[in-house]
Amino acid sequence: MILKSGIKQSTITKISLTLFFFIVALILGSIYYMDSNIKAEQMAEMRKSQFKQLGLDLANASDYLTDEARKFAVVKDIIHLNQYWEEINVKKTRDHVISQLQELNSPQEEAELLAKAKRNSDALVETERRSMRLVLEALGVSEKDMVFEVATFQLSEEDKNLTSEEKFEKARDIMFDEKYAEDKKLIMEPIDNFQVLMNTRLDAELQIARQFTKRAVILQIILALTSFFALGILLTIFHKQYNLPIKHYTQDLKKFSFENKDFGLMPKGTQELRMFVATFNQLYQSFQEELLKRKQAEETMKVAKEEAEKANRAKSEFLASMSHEIRTPLNAIIGYEYLLESTDLSVKQQEYISKIGISAKNLLALINDILDFSKIEAGRLTMEMISFDLYDLIQDVCQLMSIEVQQKGLKLNKEIEKEVPRYIKGDPTRLKQVLVNLLSNGIKFTEEGYLHIGVKVKKQKRDKVYLLFSIADTGIGISEEQKRYLFESFTQGDASTSRKYGGTGLGLAISRKMVEMMKGKMEVESILGEGSIFYFTAQFQVTDEIIEENKTQEKPRWMDSFMNKKILVVEDHKINRQMIKEVLSHLGFDTDTASGGGQAVEMVRNNRYDLVLMDVRMPEMDGYEATKRIRAFVDADTLPIIALTADAVEEVATAVKEAGMNHYMTKPLNPEKLRNVLRKYAKVNEIKQKEKDSVFPQPKGLISYEEVIQNLGGKKKIYQNILQQFIEEHKKDGEKVKNLLTSEGYEKARFMLHTLKGIAGNIGAMKLKETVEDMEKAIKESNLKQIESTFLLFHRCLKETMMDAEKIIQSISQEEDTNKEKAEYLEEKQKIKKLLYLLQGGEAKAKEFFTLYEEDFIVIWGLVTYQELKKFIVRYEFEKAAAYLIKKIGLEGEKNV
Repeated sequence: MILKSGIKQSTITKISLTLFFFIVALILGSIYYMDSNIKAEQMAEMRKSQFKQLGLDLANASDYLTDEARKFAVVKDIIHLNQYWEEINVKKTRDHVISQLQELNSPQEEAELLAKAKRNSDALVETERRSMRLVLEALGVSEKDMVFEVATFQLSEEDKNLTSEEKFEKARDIMFDEKYAEDKKLIMEPIDNFQVLMNTRLDAELQIARQFTKRAVILQIILALTSFFALGILLTIFHKQYNLPIKHYTQDLKKFSFENKDFGLMPKGTQELRMFVATFNQLYQSFQEELLKRKQAEETMKVAKEEAEKANRAKSEFLASMSHEIRTPLNAIIGYEYLLESTDLSVKQQEYISKIGISAKNLLALINDILDFSKIEAGRLTMEMISFDLYDLIQDVCQLMSIEVQQKGLKLNKEIEKEVPRYIKGDPTRLKQVLVNLLSNGIKFTEEGYLHIGVKVKKQKRDKVYLLFSIADTGIGISEEQKRYLFESFTQGDASTSRKYGGTGLGLAISRKMVEMMKGKMEVESILGEGSIFYFTAQFQVTDEIIEENKTQEKPRWMDSFMNKKILVVEDHKINRQMIKEVLSHLGFDTDTASGGGQAVEMVRNNRYDLVLMDVRMPEMDGYEATKRIRAFVDADTLPIIALTADAVEEVATAVKEAGMNHYMTKPLNPEKLRNVLRKYAKVNEIKQKEKDSVFPQPKGLISYEEVIQNLGGKKKIYQNILQQFIEEHKKDGEKVKNLLTSEGYEKARFMLHTLKGIAGNIGAMKLKETVEDMEKAIKESNLKQIESTFLLFHRCLKETMMDAEKIIQSISQEEDTNKEKAEYLEEKQKIKKLLYLLQGGEAKAKEFFTLYEEDFIVIWGLVTYQELKKFIVRYEFEKAAAYLIKKIGLEGEKNV
């Protein structure tokens, strides 16, 4: 009976186990009982078969003896005699039958019948011995040759007196007469009686066994029905206590809805299921309460999210606004610094201007870091995938940091394992930014010792390579506590670090994010007081593309003709407006200005301009709106509009394009970049500066100078100085080469010729260049005969080239203006002083200054000295450059300018 409270699951389990073991016991018992009865039936059948066979065996044995005895009497073949006695003495079939009857516990009556048959058979043997003795005597077989059983039989006197024929006949008669048949019958009758008794008894036993088997079958059926009944009871319990309740719960759950606050399951089934349902109902009620709380929380979160989005938008707008507001005065500072550098300044003023420029650029770098961090947070920072030379990039980074390293008296080592591919695809700018940041930190926190940059392959899969970069230093180290916060934004090791060494704590956070964008990971190992090692991995693509080095070549100089080009500058900031106008006027533009978008629209409507520089953030009407209005009546192809913006964010490019502007530049403006953009969009006709009609004679010789002077922008003074330097440096090269060849200094000679070849090409001495090439080739191939013949040609060509150079120098000197030379000399001396000052101070700006006035320095020193000095400056070896400049130019008295 199922209680209202439900049956316990343990009770159902006990009932199930009890029924199971009961059914198993019944089945096993019935199987044993059935097996016993089947075996009993089989045993009865087997005994019947055995007893029947025994009777047959006895009858067959008797018949066999009779057949063999008769055959011997008839055919007189001794074989039959032997087989007869073999059956009696060896096989003993009759004796075995009697023995088996005893083993089978045959009833006495049946055993006596077979024993009687055996006795009668033995009596018949005597008759058969007589027949056999008669045959053997008739055959004349002596008694000693007879079978023992036959030899021991004695014939009667009557039989002995018979003739041989009579004995044969007598033997046959004995075996076939009526008496023998009667004796034979006496053997078979007991056997037949035995078969009848045995069959009757065994049939009765078999019938009893079969009855028991039938009973066992009936018992099996009863047990099967009992098992099915017990199983039915068990299934009924399971159905009522499990299946029906679960089905009921399933149907109810189909109607389940979180909106139905009164939902609940009706307890059914076992106590455990009822407990489960009760728990479910309680949980559902609790869930409804939590759901209500969650909905309230979601509403609160929704409001908070909207506020956060507003704050994020405000943050982005703040960054853009602050970027604009900071970059706007920076634009003016950097622009005026550029303009001031073009004026005559005292050494002290140059120092002030230089420091202003450095501070402005440092501030610009800080702003860029903040914007980079903002882009990373917003997921808008993208990675390029371009081919670059990794070895050159590492070298550039080392050269870039070499000045700071030298200033602190440190050493900078690099190690690139040979397995590292030289040419890879990735973002070289971001990689360089990470390396420079880590090296800068290392230099900042290292007072003595060294820094080391290493690169090796971590793993490579097909065309993907994972490189492991390491930057080690012997600085102050990082504690375990500091490591926990090292890569967090705006965080440094501790407050004292920030006070002593400076920094915002953004560098490592940005670097780590960039490494992660390169599918890598950044880690650090450090011992406080001993140094640190920063590791980071990055994924690149291996490429077979060879990056050609940007070799410095002498390219034709072009004069930008900005004359007669009219430009409109639209800028709401007065100082910036004035500064940009000064820069443009310096470049040769006819410049108008407008303080707002509306004024710009009217000025474009009423005037013709070759180009418009449009600030995008202005009050009342911004640059985007002004551009759209201008485009309404001016086609984009006829009037280039360049956006000026201090918002260095991704959205600017899209907004500029949508507004119809051609290009945009970020503030602070770089004068050289501005010049390149103006050259492109103002449609400047770049023309080679034509030479003025020469007043000096055009000597014909081995130097083709016309094209060289044109490539120098028509500046003959520069070319004159180059030729003078060429004569001074190389007039003795013939003798030097000869001495080197005599002392087998072939490699040094080839190096000297290689240098001379480049200079010959630069000054237009193409015949000398060709001769040097032949000489260089002969030395490389170690062809002594060829070396001798080409040297003679080289030596003569060098002398003739020198003579031509002197003639050209003399011709140029005739048309030089002495006063102009003097003024230029004073200006040149001032530039040299400034360069020396920057070099001695280890200022990175020295390279920029040197590049800006490269034409003037070539004029001042000549090409050879200029190129030698350039080697040091390009590698940021400023101390060597300063020493070389003092020694070469003779500024010993101005070493401490």
